[in-house]
Amino acid sequence: MKKSAIFCLTAILLFACAFSMAGCAFFDDLFAPSDDEDADNKLNSFVECLQNEDGDGIKALFAQNKIASLSDFDESMEELFLYYDGEFVSVTRHSTGVEDDKDSGIERKWYNMSYDVTTSAAIYRMAFFWCAKDTGDSGNVGIESFYILKADDDPNYPQYTYRGDGSRTPGINIGKTHEIL
Repeated sequence: MKKSAIFCLTAILLFACAFSMAGCAFFDDLFAPSDDEDADNKLNSFVECLQNEDGDGIKALFAQNKIASLSDFDESMEELFLYYDGEFVSVTRHSTGVEDDKDSGIERKWYNMSYDVTTSAAIYRMAFFWCAKDTGDSGNVGIESFYILKADDDPNYPQYTYRGDGSRTPGINIGKTHEIL
């Protein structure tokens, strides 16, 4: 009886030591939202800022290194506010592609997201290339490329998921499509 109690206690201690050596990352991953949930949360933040014409909020969601390289970011944001119309009604996720890169101790993760956002005025097709993680440079975290197009102007709607022009052009891109061959 004593041997089995000692064995169980030893096993529990070894198990606890293994978890503590793994660090908090194990528990972070265990309780982190799924990629789809994380992407949906990011989209919701973006749409809320768009709905409220919150330029500072939109700017905060973009990768700061991308904004710094764009001379016309503020103008394109104003065009976006003029383009987007109506009150939010619903959203449909079409896809969340995930790209991971672990190179030289630096971890990076991107979401290639596509949604249809319905407002009281129109259906908007939105595509994002969003850097969710960069342990090497936090200035890369955020939206790198955003596309928006009214569904009525998309010759590929509803047959194909919207991906913008397929070029991942940095910044805000309005009305661009990609030809499906």
